[in-house]
Amino acid sequence: MITIKHVDHISMAHPDWEAQSQWLERVLGFKFLRYFPAGPGEDFDGCVSQVRGTDIEFEVISPATEESFVAKFLTEQGPGLHHITLEVPDIREAVAELRRLGIEPFGGVNDDGSWHVTYIHPRDSGGILYQLFVPQHGPGDEDRNAGGGAVDLLRVDHVSMAVADRERQIEFQERVLGMTLLNRWTDEYSGYDGALMTIPNSRLQFEIIAPARPDSFVQQFLDRRRAGMHHICCEVASVDRTAEALRREGIEPFGGIIESAWKRHTFIHPKDSAGVLFQLFEEPA
Repeated sequence: MITIKHVDHISMAHPDWEAQSQWLERVLGFKFLRYFPAGPGEDFDGCVSQVRGTDIEFEVISPATEESFVAKFLTEQGPGLHHITLEVPDIREAVAELRRLGIEPFGGVNDDGSWHVTYIHPRDSGGILYQLFVPQHGPGDEDRNAGGGAVDLLRVDHVSMAVADRERQIEFQERVLGMTLLNRWTDEYSGYDGALMTIPNSRLQFEIIAPARPDSFVQQFLDRRRAGMHHICCEVASVDRTAEALRREGIEPFGGIIESAWKRHTFIHPKDSAGVLFQLFEEPA
């Protein structure tokens, strides 16, 4: 399996990285860290923000040319979650391990002046583009003191992936990325099977959801899009105060406030966040 040093960031594609960054900071408290221009041979630019209470960043990428792969993604799927980036100790060892596992690294190994990088294609991972990298320079000295934004976000708990086959995806994550299964469950009411896994060397967790019946929201997602990242789940201080804050922003909490055996939670619909479904929950008292 691949050795993961840490989860560096989750990335989304959006036609206007600056506008999306401002929304993320105002509503969710993601603190802008830096802008990166399109480098030599690259056709996208964007920015990176720090997420409060967790060890990950959030990236927004936008097309710099009409031929950009980001432009193609936006044309085919619209704004939304694009990839997950993992730091590894040695890129060539990671490539060798992928090949031993029967996975050809997508695009080979590239040097962009800042990183040595390769990829796991979604067709090999079951739906997610994974970026693997080794930095060539140390971390910057940016102020990473992110706030909670309007919703008083405390941390990102997990990223969720929708797939057709839960067990097959569990096996991939264990075998290739060394994740550890915490639990499985079936939600009879919503019609899906779930699993939660830990990611090595990260506070971020990984959720897998798969349809348990044809009318499941997960099946609808798969029919409308394809297997891939479904939503990001974040803890907030108070769901009631979060709902009030969202309404002040002109956003109606999607589904209202939901009381369940799991937790009290609500959602920000992708139409209100420009492409990402955010689940916002509070820990029980």
